[in-house]
Amino acid sequence: MNTVVVIGDLNVDLILSGMPDLPAMGKEIVATTRSTGPGGSATNMAIILAANGYSVRLYSRIGNDTDGRFLLDCLRQRGVPTEKIAVSDTESTGITVALTYPHDRMVISDLGTTVATRLEDLHEGYLSAGDHLHLTSYFLQAGLRPDLGKLLAAAKASGMSTSLDPGHDPAEAWDLSSIDFGSLDLFMPNADELLGITSAATVEAGLQSFCESVETVIVKAGAEGAYMRSEGTISHHPGIVTTVLDTTAAGDSFNAGFLGAWCGGAPIDDAIANGNATGARAVACVGLPEK
Repeated sequence: MNTVVVIGDLNVDLILSGMPDLPAMGKEIVATTRSTGPGGSATNMAIILAANGYSVRLYSRIGNDTDGRFLLDCLRQRGVPTEKIAVSDTESTGITVALTYPHDRMVISDLGTTVATRLEDLHEGYLSAGDHLHLTSYFLQAGLRPDLGKLLAAAKASGMSTSLDPGHDPAEAWDLSSIDFGSLDLFMPNADELLGITSAATVEAGLQSFCESVETVIVKAGAEGAYMRSEGTISHHPGIVTTVLDTTAAGDSFNAGFLGAWCGGAPIDDAIANGNATGARAVACVGLPEK
């Protein structure tokens, strides 16, 4: 079984749902449901890969604090190996509060170790720990960002395939200049991220204008499913109709379903179908799906 190596963010997620409307300054709203657990795009992916029987190694960093110890316990309970999680004595573990509604969410983060961690702060061995390297949350990880280009090049030189989900840019500058696109096999933004990066009006236009050096671009488009540009051809892969309760980790779930299948040798169209199915299961429950 091929192993997916994930490098990226690990933080506490506090998810609140069931609110009647959006919050306003000076007012209070009441949630009817809450969940607390591990979060971060990299971590969500690792948990879902493990839950579905795929081999995964997570490289990340937390603080030497109560939140960090809580996260390690959660990961072990969910079958994600924790020996490659580095611990900082100088920075705190990050926390994200998500207000989630049936078709969207609002997120507030205290980034902690996510923003401070550098490549040299992680445990060594990530280029020999598996067959595929996936990077996440490019814009949030200011400490890692300058080294991600050379990391991708080193991964390719070592024989790994590579992918990147950039995540949202809070500054909306969408600067990907440190990425070596020639060393990237899969670029996996969602539709809003692709439009921000390319300044295009539609997903199809964004796919047409995005850097041709990337072999394959896969765009997550919510209820529309996914779009792909591969070898110059754009295709649409419809989503699965389901009842939406919570969009938290929908994109990470797609990534896990797709990469688990693709790294296992599935044709890319079948891998996208598996990603759509995994994403549909995620939005039908509150918090991370068990599988």
